[in-house]
Amino acid sequence: MAEIVSINVSKTKGVRKTPVDAAEIGPEGLAGDAHAGDWHRMVSLLALESVDKMRA
Repeated sequence: MAEIVSINVSKTKGVRKTPVDAAEIGPEGLAGDAHAGDWHRMVSLLALESVDKMRA
């Protein structure tokens, strides 16, 4: 079964996203996130293994 480990948002594009305890998601993405709206990728789902590779 899949598990959400972290929800991260940022108010502007191009900066590191920060974790939040909860987020509201709608048809245009996560409320308060810079990528919400008319965008080709409003939400990104990453495998934990991929995140670990980026951290290394």
